Amino acid sequence: MKKSPFFALTLAAGLALSAPPAHAGIFSVSPDKERKIGQQAAAEIEKGAPIVTGPVEEWVQRIGARLAAHSNSEFRYTFHVVDSPQINAFALPGGHIFVYTGLRKVVKTDDELAAVLAHEITHAENHHYAKQSSKANKRGALLGLGSVLLGLPGIASQALGILDFSMTKKYSREHEYEADREGLLRMKRAGFKPDAMVNVLQRLAEEDDSSGLDQWMSDHPEGKKRVKVIQSLLPTLGAK
Repeated sequence: MKKSPFFALTLAAGLALSAPPAHAGIFSVSPDKERKIGQQAAAEIEKGAPIVTGPVEEWVQRIGARLAAHSNSEFRYTFHVVDSPQINAFALPGGHIFVYTGLRKVVKTDDELAAVLAHEITHAENHHYAKQSSKANKRGALLGLGSVLLGLPGIASQALGILDFSMTKKYSREHEYEADREGLLRMKRAGFKPDAMVNVLQRLAEEDDSSGLDQWMSDHPEGKKRVKVIQSLLPTLGAK
């Protein structure tokens, strides 16, 4: 059976997770470079993944556009929906946000969807990939090997690295808490109820499914502690 480009990228990305140290400069990413390789990574996803259109996609676009209007204009945010039972969402550098339909298991309202999207927008807006990649010293060699095997030159191989990073969410605890904290403020600016983020995280924490549907929660560590931090921040939002 012929494998899709997306399958090949995912396979190579998986190999890259255990790579030995790389030269630091490989993962140096400027905002302009973020836009270019984020766009290429998004294109690779759209080639092989089942992209959803219709009411669900329109819902995500509507909520995303409202949040984007209250975000830094450095990037132009776009929102995509992938048909998958996995509970997951991720941001590519440069502003491409992907949401899996499996999130409907825990996201019930506009405010709750806004909580997920606001968190992901913050990862992109705050250049978390660019910052974290400078510290990522375990991926380069096998990532490069995967790129060679796939015949990916230059910017395409860098897009592979960003696709790997974004989908596997290897952000630091600091970046995750920052995405929560600034996501709450972004929700408030856009007129959403920030406490909806607590609802989403609590449902994710309660999700008990051995089939791996709780990907978003497993990729975002310390769920219960994050809920407590968010709850402690909610009373302060009125003064901001």
